Amino acid sequence: MADTTHSQQPDPWIAPRARGPLHGDVALPGSKSLTNRELVLAALADGPSTIRLPLHSRDSALMVAGLRQLGVGIEELEPAPGTEPNPYGPDLRIIPAPMHGGVRVDCGLAGTVMRFLPPLAALAAGPVTIDGDPYARKRPMGAIIRALVDLGVDVTDDGDGAMPFTFTGTGSIRGGALTIDASASSQFVSGLLLSAPRFEEGLHLTHVGDRLPSLPHIDMTVAALRARGVRVDQPSVGEWVVHPGPIAARDVTIEPDLSN
Repeated sequence: MADTTHSQQPDPWIAPRARGPLHGDVALPGSKSLTNRELVLAALADGPSTIRLPLHSRDSALMVAGLRQLGVGIEELEPAPGTEPNPYGPDLRIIPAPMHGGVRVDCGLAGTVMRFLPPLAALAAGPVTIDGDPYARKRPMGAIIRALVDLGVDVTDDGDGAMPFTFTGTGSIRGGALTIDASASSQFVSGLLLSAPRFEEGLHLTHVGDRLPSLPHIDMTVAALRARGVRVDQPSVGEWVVHPGPIAARDVTIEPDLSN
């Protein structure tokens, strides 16, 4: 009997070969890091903002959901007549509003959500619980928890420096001088800087750890704050002074991120 094993195998897929130079346009997705930073700043701004070409991902969806829970209005916009829609999802209109507690925020596995939202949510009036996926409960959160306590926020947790934890906001944070160890993640710094203009005295933040990872991401945060009219001074490496004042409403376009 003839051996049919070879004949039963599928034919190999032959990749097409270009007969000349290729030309085309590819729409790159927006930056996750910048999308979530701009969502926080827009939620705290002095008027509505539009975020164009945001990245739509689980991380940004969790940020949007958390902000909505706190009372921030977020609308998905239809493309303007005659314009091409964003292939990755609609633009967003953010309408700031007085924030309230009485909510449990799901951070999933998103580091930007679990580190950016607590300082913002502490500006709300009422209790807020921060939680996430089971694995996220193993991620370090001690720097943010201690920072909130040092800023005068009433925090309840298990003492293990992780989620879940609950705090009760009064609608304002005094601010002032604060020292943290952000060796585990630069997101601790960015999370505090983003909300700092809304603190009564702003924030003078100093990092005291052995290392400070991802400085370019902190630079991104500072640039986003300055673009909205916030004064940020950097007296030395690992030190930032955010002056209190309004965060300007503005329309922003999220630049693409090749790493996506």
